[in-house]
Amino acid sequence: MEDLKDKLVRFIRNDSAAINNQSTRQIREYKLVDNQTVIMLTLCDIDNKVAVIEGRGENWEVAVESALSLYKQSENDMSKGYKYLKLDVINTVFPVKESGPLVDIRNDQVTYNRGIDGLAFGKHLDVIFLPEEVIMFKLIKDEQIQVFNLFETIKKHLSSKYTRDYLQKIKDSLELELYKINVDTYYVDNKGVRKLYRGHPIIDEVDEDLIMEAIKLTKNNYFGKIVNKKGKFIYSYLPWENRKEKRYNILRHAGTVLSMMEIYELLPDDKLLNDAELALDFLLDKTVEFDMNSSHVAAVVEKDAIKLGGNALAIIALAKYTQVTGYLRYLPIMKKLAGYIKAVQNEEGLFTIHKQQYSTGVVMDFVSHYYPGEAILALVRLYQLDKDETWLDVAESAAQYLINVRDKEADIHTIAHDHWLLYALNELYRERSNKIYLDHSILIAKAIMRCQIKDDCDNPDWNGAYLFPWPRLESTPTAIRSEGLCAAYNLARDNGYDDEAKQMAEVIHEGIRFQLQTQVKPENVVFYKRKKLCLGAFQRGLYQYDLRIDYTQHNISSLIAYYKILSN
Repeated sequence: MEDLKDKLVRFIRNDSAAINNQSTRQIREYKLVDNQTVIMLTLCDIDNKVAVIEGRGENWEVAVESALSLYKQSENDMSKGYKYLKLDVINTVFPVKESGPLVDIRNDQVTYNRGIDGLAFGKHLDVIFLPEEVIMFKLIKDEQIQVFNLFETIKKHLSSKYTRDYLQKIKDSLELELYKINVDTYYVDNKGVRKLYRGHPIIDEVDEDLIMEAIKLTKNNYFGKIVNKKGKFIYSYLPWENRKEKRYNILRHAGTVLSMMEIYELLPDDKLLNDAELALDFLLDKTVEFDMNSSHVAAVVEKDAIKLGGNALAIIALAKYTQVTGYLRYLPIMKKLAGYIKAVQNEEGLFTIHKQQYSTGVVMDFVSHYYPGEAILALVRLYQLDKDETWLDVAESAAQYLINVRDKEADIHTIAHDHWLLYALNELYRERSNKIYLDHSILIAKAIMRCQIKDDCDNPDWNGAYLFPWPRLESTPTAIRSEGLCAAYNLARDNGYDDEAKQMAEVIHEGIRFQLQTQVKPENVVFYKRKKLCLGAFQRGLYQYDLRIDYTQHNISSLIAYYKILSN
């Protein structure tokens, strides 16, 4: 097998010949490191040992050789060989402040571009930290250098003579030279070489194969690791700290089961089904039955609270399981959960309770804009299974209240980007074809489309995300809009709104492209201890690396929805 370094050499020689000239020219301009090219080489072996090594030389190739020489001489030599490597070539160096490089590292404020700027101490770039290290290891917090974190992070580096000589200065001195650096990044494994942009892969085009590859990565890794024997998810995980957060949210639990069953429908897998069933058992353990308004109903209870959205998402998850497997054992509890939704609706169609205390029945002063859409979708999907017109009556009453009362004065500038309502209106219209459902769906879709970032040449990786009015570079705000637009697209396409459907397809495409940049791939897990747990998950955003089940839930649901559009 071709050596990883040889692959890198061949790739850069053939496809990136300008890297030497660019790197050397930029550093010469600042006259910081004797006209040398400076690189950081990150190696990882099959046991997940990681080494970050600095290399210098008259060109990048010599610099790589110097880094590998240091690696081979070190006591941390990976005897089994490195499985993949990442090369970061410094291409730009500039003082951390406009007034110059000198800073009091314990007192001065330091600002930086998250995910773009790395740090380098000393006029010879004596101690270097990569852009992802600055974020992952919190080297800057509240615009202050975190000196303790600097030394914890440097433990992962194989020190050069520059680094060893300079570390003592950081300990002893208050005022030091500090620079920001930008890098060109290349990732190499047995599949080849990929150039990264700001630490994430460059997604030029989206097709069925790429989407299916992303779905499989999630199924085979993240979704295969996040369910314990009791059916509870690893709800929130900070990969750079290898730490689970204690909080939980049963609504997001139910939503995650939904996305697992959507994958199972596409890619049947016994383990995935078993994990989903365990998670459903955990969900049903949170369900209680009681009498309300002369009816026997059920509700999902978490921390002594009943939420309209909790019942709705539980029904949606159970309905998907029932529809995919054909097993009807959950129908009785689904009807009781729907009974609660019916019981809290008034004659006008308004759901009068969004959250209440279970033990006392006290209604809390809380209203969610999204719970009604979730409830309508739940009722329609239950109707699709049991054909009880009662559920459609409740769903229609709720939809007409939202459109004719709540959203009566809303326009393209003020209407909420309600993806759950777009799901609901698509499916409700197919059962009861009231044109106001179609028109309202088109209105919401147009409101979403006008907010998408397009043609940003300075930040091409932002394209496909949305403005609110500031750029939201997180994965989930884009994913839920992709989900909603997929539902609206299907409704528009099937009812003669061809121009609108075409516009939606283009916006969905760009949104999915943006989202795929936030999926955790092998090149993103170099510093993580639990790599398979993280692989395939969708992190919070381009430069926010925490993982939570709903981030992946919404991204996977949107990928599957768009995959079905493309394959259709």
